[in-house]
Amino acid sequence: MPGSDHVSLAPASCTVSEVSQPYWDGLAAGHLRLPHCDDCHKPFFFPRRWCPSCWRSNISWIDASGYGTLYTRCLVEIPFDGRPTEEVPYAVALVDLDEGVRLPGRLRLADATLPIGHRVRLHFAEDPASYLPVWGRI
Repeated sequence: MPGSDHVSLAPASCTVSEVSQPYWDGLAAGHLRLPHCDDCHKPFFFPRRWCPSCWRSNISWIDASGYGTLYTRCLVEIPFDGRPTEEVPYAVALVDLDEGVRLPGRLRLADATLPIGHRVRLHFAEDPASYLPVWGRI
């Protein structure tokens, strides 16, 4: 699917570990889950065994709202990292979630020119276990 909004989970590009398993399980269930420190009460991303704010390891997982603000975006038009030509173009973005966490992801091609600072929401494919979520206009 050239320029598809939904990006297959290729084993080479997505490494699942014991620490990140709840994140991937959440995506498969259609939820965006974030690690959350039960001591300082701050969510964070990327998943890890300790809180990057207070360095404690009392970590749980919360469901994020899936809403945020576009921090930056880029349209990738040249295949790299062994990707086939058919996979381009695609848009990537950093989104500041309402929960206070900056999260990387894809941006819908139809929304690839959204202005920085625009509100976006997370979209899931019909099969979130097979596709990464993408961001798009609200």
